[in-house]
Amino acid sequence: MKLEHFGMAEPGDCRLVFTASAEELTAALAKEQAAPDAPQDEEELLTAAVNRTILEGFDPLYRQLVQEQKLVPVTDPDFELLAVNKAEGFRAGAEFYCLPPLELECYTGFTQPIQPRPIRQVSIELEVNTRHGDEDRAADAAGKAALRDRVTRELYAKRCAQAKDRAEKELVWQLGDEVTGPVPKRLEAGNYFAEQRQFNLSLQANGINFDQFLAVRGQTVEQFRQWLHQQAERKLRSWLGLLLVAEREGLQPTEAEVNAALAHWDEKLDGERTFPANDTRKVRQRLARAKAAAFVVAHSTLTPPPSEPLVQEPEAK
Repeated sequence: MKLEHFGMAEPGDCRLVFTASAEELTAALAKEQAAPDAPQDEEELLTAAVNRTILEGFDPLYRQLVQEQKLVPVTDPDFELLAVNKAEGFRAGAEFYCLPPLELECYTGFTQPIQPRPIRQVSIELEVNTRHGDEDRAADAAGKAALRDRVTRELYAKRCAQAKDRAEKELVWQLGDEVTGPVPKRLEAGNYFAEQRQFNLSLQANGINFDQFLAVRGQTVEQFRQWLHQQAERKLRSWLGLLLVAEREGLQPTEAEVNAALAHWDEKLDGERTFPANDTRKVRQRLARAKAAAFVVAHSTLTPPPSEPLVQEPEAK
């Protein structure tokens, strides 16, 4: 496999064209035909052979390119077949994003309050009826009041723990406000659509209508889209900024940590496996970002929640 062309459409947007020989394609075809679930359609067989050739042969080319160009890739390559001929091999393109030239002035000293959500009275009664029904029926008035007070505090402790997790994420997202410099527009767009999908899934999971959501927030559709764009860019910049923090503070994972993560691959965290150099890159960066996030949180301030919970009484009809 040979590199034909490499360039950047804009800083961080890496694009290359490479070729594979007829011998490489023929060897991949033979392996695909020998597989127990080999495609019967000739076009599908050829496509599978091209994919196999890339996944098995692209690794050394990728490693060499990253080393020579001093790149820090941050996404999987996206491949595109440009031309294929059994007698000559094939020509393909690949695009991936690398860490653009960014500046990071500050990454410690952030402040974020821990803000638990209010507890509705109906949530307290539901918890009492579900988990303490017999205890409640056997209690006198003072006992019922004491039970509700205990349940309220238990619910509040859970809300505080949830709020602490959210606040720690917010601390890390504040890092994005400190990351300046150009980010590839297509990377920003892809991140926005991913954020939009996640938002839609969250609405569906909670059974909330989009119009209801807008009404509660007092936003128009355009205002919401602008807000979501800002959030997506902020998270993307914090995600990239964590790699800068890890580099500055020497928070790179050890080879043992990387190898252990590779041996216990988690598709939820790392997606599908691709080729060795890229798989190692994803695991190494995930571990580095986790260490950097812990560093940012440890060197920032979470202000404590109120000592007493806010209980919302049912609205009078």
